[in-house]
Amino acid sequence: MDCLHRLVTTVTVLLLLSAGSASSGSEETVTALQPNIHTAVARGLRWIDQHPASLEDGGLPDLLDEGLGFLMLSTLSADPVSRDRFAAVFRERMQVLGEMPEFARWAMAGQKRLTDYYHLVLAAHLMQQAGNPTDLQPVIVARSQQVLAFSPYCDPTKCLTIALFLQRLGEDPGISIERALAASRIEAIARGTTPSLPATYANPQQRLAASLHLYALVHEIIALTDFGRQPPPAWLERRLVPLNLFLIEAITWAGDIGNVDLLSELLLSARFIDAPLQEVLPDTLNLLLRNQHEDGSWGAYETRRQNKRRHAVFTATTALWSYAGNTPRPGSE
Repeated sequence: MDCLHRLVTTVTVLLLLSAGSASSGSEETVTALQPNIHTAVARGLRWIDQHPASLEDGGLPDLLDEGLGFLMLSTLSADPVSRDRFAAVFRERMQVLGEMPEFARWAMAGQKRLTDYYHLVLAAHLMQQAGNPTDLQPVIVARSQQVLAFSPYCDPTKCLTIALFLQRLGEDPGISIERALAASRIEAIARGTTPSLPATYANPQQRLAASLHLYALVHEIIALTDFGRQPPPAWLERRLVPLNLFLIEAITWAGDIGNVDLLSELLLSARFIDAPLQEVLPDTLNLLLRNQHEDGSWGAYETRRQNKRRHAVFTATTALWSYAGNTPRPGSE
């Protein structure tokens, strides 16, 4: 942990030193926000460093998401120093996770939710990307293929994302990717069959249903672009016009209801497909900046997660970093 502290501290200093280095092509308002964005990112990184996920605080899903967060920070860093240091933290986190007996028990457990299979296939993919593939990958792959083949009523987004990450592992997903795409949230948006988002004053059940729909959409985009590390595939490119319009509406809605975690995930998804957000980006970034607490977090939010702050800190910090004026174009790896 001392090594991680030194890495994150060094990156934090670099962020603060580079606060005035926005690219000349940025919109004037967003350019003016660059010093505040870099300061907010540094605060968020300090919070993350001081509140690391553990088996007791957040469990295996938070440990996985923490490693993924550093991969995205690395991917979205244009300067080689930040990129390499974030990547080093990512590799270390994935190695530690893969060596945990609890991870092995999770992979080998008999009865699991479909969400567990998604997380395990994602973990196998990330460990492979970190250069340290898990010995449990054959088990994870085989059981995930089996659950896809024998789950006729599988949630469309979970089926699609599990299949896509199996494919990224070089494995046959065992189901038709084309049929999974046809049943996706993105396809519904392209066809104009997605229900309208509820009013901000709608009842909690309606807001929850809409939020879950948007989180599912985010998962489809990140799986199709490998968290912005790959350009949108041709299938997605053909659907970008209606998808971009819907993302603008969704970002506005998430901001209006005050869901920082969802808002940040939508911002990242928009970044991964290079969506044109000029009309909403300055206000959205300002909203994130205004709502960050002095400790670097964004406070507790409604979530089923054990830790009610951590995921929003990671998503908001990464979202701000992705629009910091120093990040490469999506899919440029």
